[in-house]
Amino acid sequence: MNRLSGEERRSQIVEGAYAIILEKGLSGTATRDVTRHLGVGSGLLHHYFKTWAELRAEVVKTFIHQEIGALRKALSDCPTEDMIERFVDWMISDPNLRFWKLWLDAIEQARRDPDLAAIVQEGHVQWHSAIMDMINSCAEDGAEGNVNSQHAAWRISALVDGLIGIIAIGRTPLSKELVRVLLSEQIHMELHLPLPR
Repeated sequence: MNRLSGEERRSQIVEGAYAIILEKGLSGTATRDVTRHLGVGSGLLHHYFKTWAELRAEVVKTFIHQEIGALRKALSDCPTEDMIERFVDWMISDPNLRFWKLWLDAIEQARRDPDLAAIVQEGHVQWHSAIMDMINSCAEDGAEGNVNSQHAAWRISALVDGLIGIIAIGRTPLSKELVRVLLSEQIHMELHLPLPR
């Protein structure tokens, strides 16, 4: 590794751990996988992260910020009439569902790790907020009747997690195309819009 500032080194460790975790999964990755990938000793890694749990939590936090930031960016320059389709496409754009597998793995691991649980909880709040903003934008541009965007966002969030959780396991009759249709239909129903054909 090149000579880096403490902050750069810390970021490099997080990015390296993130790359390995995407490949091997959160529960399948160990400290030695990260040190091997980065070409450093465990002493350097533990200088910046006292425990594996601390590093793992930082990776999940970084991942959540990156993914929700990418979603918000994808929607920010999108005409309102195309926003639902852009949102649904973004949900299933990862061909191997690695990001979704990491998210679902983080939820499972959070049951036993209070620090990770706090990060996952904050991730749910950010995710809900991004969906609610999309709903509000679409509702302002043509939804019929009152739309409770807060409730609708939780229902859509739960549907996304559930459907993606099913296809992430594999060997299911549920396809990405059907997920696309179901999500689109649900969002249209939440907004009291005609179902897409």
